Amino acid sequence: MQRSFATNYLKIYLWQGISIILNLLAMFIVVPRLADNPTIYGIYVVCISANIFLTYADIGFASAGYKFASECFAKKNLEEEVKIVAFVAFILFLFVVLFALFVSGLALHPDLIIKNINSATEKNIASHLFFILAIFSPLIIFQRVLDIIYGIRLEQFVLQRIMIGSSILKILSVFYFFQSTRYDIVGYFLFCQIVNVMAFLSSASIAIIRYQYNIFVFFKAFKFSWPIFNKTKSLAFGSLFLTVMWIFYYELDAFAIAKLLGPESVAIYAVGFTAMTFLRSLYGVLYSPFFARFNHYIGLNDISGLRGLYLTIVIMTLPLVVFPIMSLFLLMGPFINAWVGSHYQNSVLIAQLLIICFIYGAVSYPGSFLIIAQERIRILYITAAVAPIIYWVGIALTINFMGLVSFALFKFIAMTLSGGIYFFITIKFLGYKPWEFLKQVLAPAVIPVIILCVMLLFAVQFMPTGKSTTNLIIVVATGGASSALALSIYYFFSGHFRSYANGIIRKCFA
Repeated sequence: MQRSFATNYLKIYLWQGISIILNLLAMFIVVPRLADNPTIYGIYVVCISANIFLTYADIGFASAGYKFASECFAKKNLEEEVKIVAFVAFILFLFVVLFALFVSGLALHPDLIIKNINSATEKNIASHLFFILAIFSPLIIFQRVLDIIYGIRLEQFVLQRIMIGSSILKILSVFYFFQSTRYDIVGYFLFCQIVNVMAFLSSASIAIIRYQYNIFVFFKAFKFSWPIFNKTKSLAFGSLFLTVMWIFYYELDAFAIAKLLGPESVAIYAVGFTAMTFLRSLYGVLYSPFFARFNHYIGLNDISGLRGLYLTIVIMTLPLVVFPIMSLFLLMGPFINAWVGSHYQNSVLIAQLLIICFIYGAVSYPGSFLIIAQERIRILYITAAVAPIIYWVGIALTINFMGLVSFALFKFIAMTLSGGIYFFITIKFLGYKPWEFLKQVLAPAVIPVIILCVMLLFAVQFMPTGKSTTNLIIVVATGGASSALALSIYYFFSGHFRSYANGIIRKCFA
């Protein structure tokens, strides 16, 4: 099992990368066809947006269950793992029932949530969409359970392959449900839900066979359990608090800007926020497979092994975080000009401040995994609360004279403070003094960063101007090539990175 993990990571990245490409493809194919009828599409968006309530339906127990199920898997206590997963599924089931009842009520009276539904046809479509959403809402249980089962074994790529197949079917179905004389959004939504059922049932069947998963124990344990509740509640409520704080820090910008500064400011901010969200998704993919491994080591009480993995993650991902972000930061002017046009020039500084927030990712991502794996609830509450407090207090104090920039600036300041906390968590766990960590881990990246900055500051003078796909490709290719060159230089300056990289290459081609 130990020999297969490096390969598993690469498989996860490969299939997740394909999934991201398909999501981008869906944006260009599906959304334009759905948007042909703005009123009906708006009703559809409201219906889909109701799913956000399902996102938090587990009130933190899915994250806690993931951690403790990972530990049980590492200890080969598979029966206890099944019981924990069944308990999480039961908690989800309780909230899904409430959600389904609520959405069914909306299906009977869609005008309660959607204003200005004028025709009987629009009301009928809204009712059908909400009923479909209510009927298929239990699918969230399948999704979370399968995420845990495959995730703790670091075989998410098995699930990803199936979901990619379902995504392709959904994209292709658009050409059937939306034609020049046909706009069947209810049929499309129903078809997507049926495809999800098929995908989840296939994934569940594979898991049962592949892992000899005991479904009899699962259904027997599908109930409330005080022992498991008491075991998971502290971390679950901590995870819920973390989620709520993240919403205050990350999700409310557009509403506040719209209220305080107006819709034009929302558009300017949205350009940078979109770039930030894309980076968040990419780095979420990069780091997510390691969470299960942290819990494996905790379950086996192998702190030495966890330290080794932690150091490997920091060193291996440092250039993957720093070099692309620095490239995008320096090329942000021509990037935005080629992407959305010169009339969004005011978005450049906003976008630079927002994307530079992720510069601390090499320590903040593994640091957050560590405090959850070690169940350090007090630190979890502190780190979760720091960012939104600093963010909104800073905005309140500066918005009158800084305007829109205050949102981006204090996003960066708040993330910097959180990054500092994770930095000290990292060096304390690894047993380094600050100067030792800087010398051994960060110093090898200094010269590559300097060379990268010099190259891009020179190249930015020759970047094309004007909004076009060709210009955008040129800018992105320039940043990508510069990052790749910096990575190759880092390979020679960092002995640790070179050793780990060579080991991964040997395992992949062994």
